[in-house]
Amino acid sequence: MKIALVAAEISPWAKAGGLADVIGALPAAFKRAGAEPCVILPAYSSILARLPARQIGGLFTAFTGVESHPFRILRAEDSERVPLYLIDHPGFFGRPGVYGDYGSDYQDNLRRFIFFGRAAAMAAAEVIHPDVVHAHDWHASVVPIVLKADPALRRTIGDTTLAFTIHNLAFQGIFDVADFPLLGIDWSYFTIEGLEFYGRMNLMKGAIMLSDGVSTVSPTYAKEVTSSPDLGFGLEGVLRHKGDRFVGILNGADYREWDPRIDPFIAEKYGPDDPRGKAACKRELRARLGLREHRCPLIGMVTRMTSQKGCDLLRDALDGVMAADVQIVMLASGDAALEDFFRSAQKRYPESLRVITRFDDAMAHRIQAGSDSFLMPSRFEPCGLTQMYALKYGTAPIVRATGGLRDTVSEFDPRSRTGNGFVFEQYLSDALIDAVRRMCGVFQDEKSWRCLMRNCFAADFSWDRAARNYMEWFARLREAKGKALKA
Repeated sequence: MKIALVAAEISPWAKAGGLADVIGALPAAFKRAGAEPCVILPAYSSILARLPARQIGGLFTAFTGVESHPFRILRAEDSERVPLYLIDHPGFFGRPGVYGDYGSDYQDNLRRFIFFGRAAAMAAAEVIHPDVVHAHDWHASVVPIVLKADPALRRTIGDTTLAFTIHNLAFQGIFDVADFPLLGIDWSYFTIEGLEFYGRMNLMKGAIMLSDGVSTVSPTYAKEVTSSPDLGFGLEGVLRHKGDRFVGILNGADYREWDPRIDPFIAEKYGPDDPRGKAACKRELRARLGLREHRCPLIGMVTRMTSQKGCDLLRDALDGVMAADVQIVMLASGDAALEDFFRSAQKRYPESLRVITRFDDAMAHRIQAGSDSFLMPSRFEPCGLTQMYALKYGTAPIVRATGGLRDTVSEFDPRSRTGNGFVFEQYLSDALIDAVRRMCGVFQDEKSWRCLMRNCFAADFSWDRAARNYMEWFARLREAKGKALKA
């Protein structure tokens, strides 16, 4: 099965969020499962500076409305020898960042990603000829739209299956109706059954409607977004309408990067067979950040500083959490008001709280290894990856029961010795504080805590499992499409 993944990010060369981690790991897992994967990406300068690439074919031209854009298709390979097809247009992609620079989006992002979608569709149809085109999030949503709605591309792509994966429904690519002509498709697609969304153009909705199948990144999130207007963001009915062609497939964790047995950033390597090095990682993290040695749990948090990630809930609960006698290390940046609050809170808790408001990949690894527990109090969480990393490091997650957090973390019961973390249901300060207290209670019982750590180590959320689930889904979609074409 030839699978062409299309996305705007890939780790480690062009990363803005968790999507890059997915695209950096899933293709290699497809390859291990026997598929022939490739990835279609913008040719960002950050990729071209680090990977050798050669041109495929001659010069291509894609249109955004009446504007023509010449571009090249370059071919590179990742470390697993998965082909990367890079859409080379320096005017759109030869600049810093993925979506913007200095904290703000580029003003021409709509044109950038409509161009990218049309160019990627051409690369798939004319160069790659895949069995499955697998597009990710709204920045790649133009690919299934034009492959279905552009007559010339539709004829070229033949019976290729179009799959679309939603990583975060909060970002849909909604623009003014006046921008619709940039897509270069017939106005008949601007209807309630197509891209029309309350009088505006919604690219994600268009991809949902025109793809053969749609997935999101955890089974629980799939249920949540079809049943809750707060989480469906206006598309809950559209997703329900897909029926069994909308599924939730849990993301995986990239254990090539996140494994304490091989992690180059941590003070001492360790693992389930010999976990003693975790104590050294905790000592080193405390020493590095000036936290005193104390017989109390150290809670880590690596996140965006936003209300979606529950930072406002932690703000409201902070005094109650700190009263449980814990130390907290936060690696988080984003909302300026929240950053200011937690920086100020450090002054109130000089021996117990550290806040780092810059991206630091090495520190993220040290926090996972040096913490006893890992906090994710998210308002909503489509999947989440950092709780999977925490489990691999024997670091017990404290999570709110939403999305992929519910699917990966279960409440630890010292009596039955089951569970791998601490879970709270309601988005309330008292619920968060109570979960922290439960964690502290188990931490004081060394025998129970060792059992909890073993349960954490035993969790397996590898990408190999996720790849198999995707390929089984693709096979079902292809079978259904084949039957429909014969009917």
